[in-house]
Amino acid sequence: MKKVLLLSLGLVLGFGAFAQRQVIKNDLIKGQAYGKVQAIGKDMPTEASTFAPQSAQSVVTNRYEELEDYITMWTYYDLQSNQYVANRMYQLPNGSVAAVATMSHEDNQTASDRGTGYNFFDGNDWNDMPENRVEPFKTGWPSIARFGANGEILLAHGNGHMQCFIRTTAGQGEWTYVGALPDYPEGYAYTTEYPTWPRIVTCGDNHNIAVAVAILQHSISSDETDLQTVMWRSENPADINSWTISYGPLHDLDTPWDHNQFSADDYCMAANGHTVALMYSGCITNSVWMFKSTDDGATWESTRVWENPYEGREFDEEPAWGMEDTLYMPMNGSIVIDNSGVVHVALNTFEMEHTLENEPGYYTYYMGRGVDGILYWNDTQVAPIQSPDGNPHHAARLWWPSEESGYVHMVNDSTKWIGMIPMFEGAEWSNDNFYMSGSEYVSKFYGASGHPALSCDPNGNLACAFSSPDCGRVLYNNQYYYRSIFVSYLNVDEGYWHQLEDSFMETFELSMSEGVFTCAVPNVVNEGEYWFSYQEDPEVGFYWGTNASQASASENNIHVLKVIPDPAFLNVPATEAQNIINAIYPNPATDYVVVNSAMNADATITFTNLAGQTVKSFEKNLTVGENGINIDLESGVYFVTVSANGFNKTTKVIVK
Repeated sequence: MKKVLLLSLGLVLGFGAFAQRQVIKNDLIKGQAYGKVQAIGKDMPTEASTFAPQSAQSVVTNRYEELEDYITMWTYYDLQSNQYVANRMYQLPNGSVAAVATMSHEDNQTASDRGTGYNFFDGNDWNDMPENRVEPFKTGWPSIARFGANGEILLAHGNGHMQCFIRTTAGQGEWTYVGALPDYPEGYAYTTEYPTWPRIVTCGDNHNIAVAVAILQHSISSDETDLQTVMWRSENPADINSWTISYGPLHDLDTPWDHNQFSADDYCMAANGHTVALMYSGCITNSVWMFKSTDDGATWESTRVWENPYEGREFDEEPAWGMEDTLYMPMNGSIVIDNSGVVHVALNTFEMEHTLENEPGYYTYYMGRGVDGILYWNDTQVAPIQSPDGNPHHAARLWWPSEESGYVHMVNDSTKWIGMIPMFEGAEWSNDNFYMSGSEYVSKFYGASGHPALSCDPNGNLACAFSSPDCGRVLYNNQYYYRSIFVSYLNVDEGYWHQLEDSFMETFELSMSEGVFTCAVPNVVNEGEYWFSYQEDPEVGFYWGTNASQASASENNIHVLKVIPDPAFLNVPATEAQNIINAIYPNPATDYVVVNSAMNADATITFTNLAGQTVKSFEKNLTVGENGINIDLESGVYFVTVSANGFNKTTKVIVK
C-alpha cells in the first residue's frame, strides 16, 4: 500500500501570512458558463460601505501540530463529482474511518470496471488499496454512511437503478446486496430514466434510519431536460421493501421553480442524532436552500440561506432584462450539524454579470482574487445572508473597494470568512496562470476557490478544507497554477474563522500534482482532530466529461488526511515569534502603507531609496493586525525595513 506519513510540529514554511483585512489588487478573470461569452466592459463598483468595528485577526500559515497523509486508493476515473463531493466518509466511535471514491483501473473512456473503491482505517492503519470495486456490476458516485452500532451502508447508481449494499461490521466481511431502491415517486411522468448521483446519511438513536437524495434527469429533447430531485427514506434499510421514495422537501416550496433548477451533485446532506439537514446549491438561477428535520427526515422546514435576486429567471429569458448590479453568488458548498443541532454551511463565491443585446443567452462570470472566497453561515444567524450595505446583490460579497484605487479589501467580519486564494509573500498572482480551459473543468468550481468540506468536532470546533489555486508552487507546464488543498479553523469559543491556510500539499511528493474534490468526515469523534480526503491529479484539468480538457487518462490518488491543528489556532511558539511581520501592503502604494503584525511590539520602521539613503525613519508601537502608516514620499522605489523583536524584515515598495 502506498502511504505517506507527515509529522509536523508547528512548521512555518516561509509562506507569507496576512491579516484578516487584506488589501489586494483587484484581479478578475472573465469566464463563461451556460450561454455564450459576451464581450463587455467591466468596472468594479466603488460604493462606500460602513462596517461594524472588529479587531483584525492575524493569520499564520501551517499551524497544525500533526498531519498524517495516507493514499487509500488510485483511479483513472478523475471526475469524482459534477459539482462538489459529499457523504463519502464517516467515522465510528472507536475512531475507525471509512472512505469511498469512484474507481476505475482502466485508462480509457470505457471504464467497464468502474465502481466503488473502498478503504478502511481500523485505528492503526488503512487496508491495502482496493484492486476491485465493491459491486458485482458497473456503478458510479458512491455515498456511504454508518449503519447501526457497527455497520455501514453504501449507495451507488448503476445497472439501471440506485443500488444499496450493507455490512453489519464496518470494514469486515462481504457486502450484502439489499437491492435496487424504488425508481420513481408517485406521479412521475417518465419511466425511461432512473435516479443518479446519490447522497446518503443515517440518523436515529442507533443510526438505523436512512435518508438519501438523488436526481432524476429525463431528456425531453436535445435542448430540454426535466430535472427532479428525489428522496428515499427507510426505518429498516436492510429490507428493500421498506424504502419509500418522494420528491423531497424542495418540491414543497411555494415557488414555480422547485424543479428544472438543481442538477447533478448540486446537493449535500448531514445528520447528527435525530437532526438531518439537506442543502441545495450549485444553481445559477436559484437561491441556496437548506432543509432541516428534527424527526429523522420525516418532516422538514426550509431556509433560504442565500437569496438570488433573480430567483427563477432564465438568463436567456424574453423579454430582455438585465441585472441591476453585478451579482456576487455562491455555487458549491458543504454542510455539517454540531452536537447542539446547529447547521453550519460553507459556500464558495464568485461574481457574475448578465446582459442581453442582439440575442439572448449572454452572461459573464468573474473569478480571481478580487472576488474569491469561501463564505460561512449557520442557522443561528439571519437568513437569507445579508449584505453590510443592504444590497441583495452583495450578500455573498467578501471583497470591497479599498481607499486605494484599483484595490479591494476583505469585509471586516471574520465570522463570514473561511478562506480564499492564499497570497504568499514573494509569489505574484497572474490571471494568465489561472487555468480556464475546458468547460468540464471550470464548471466544477465557478469560483476560484471551491469544493469546501466542513468537519465538526464534539465541542463544536470547525475545520474547513477547500481547493484553491496555489501561486506558491511551480507552474504546471510552466503555465498554470496547480490547485492545492488548504484548511481554516473556527474555535467555537471565539466564534470567528482564522484563515490559517494550512497546505496539505507542501511535500516534494505532491509538488507536481493538484488537489481537487475535497471531502470530510462531517462529525469526528475526537476534539481537535479532523479527517479529510481529496483527489491528487498529476495533470491540471480532467480526462472524464463531455468537454474534458485532458487528452489521456492519468493515475489519480485518493488521499485521506488526519489533521490536528494547534488548539489555540493562532498561538505562535516562542521559537517562531521573532518574525512577527506578516506583510506590508498595498504595493504599489500612494500616501500610506499597512504593516501587518502577528503580535504587539515596539518597532523601528525605515525607508531607504535605491541609493541606500535613509529618507524616513521613526518608531512605531505595532499592535496585532493592521497598522496604517502615512509615508508622504515622492514617487519612486523604496526599501521598507521593519525592525522588531530582534528581527528585520525588508520589503521593496513602489510609491506612485
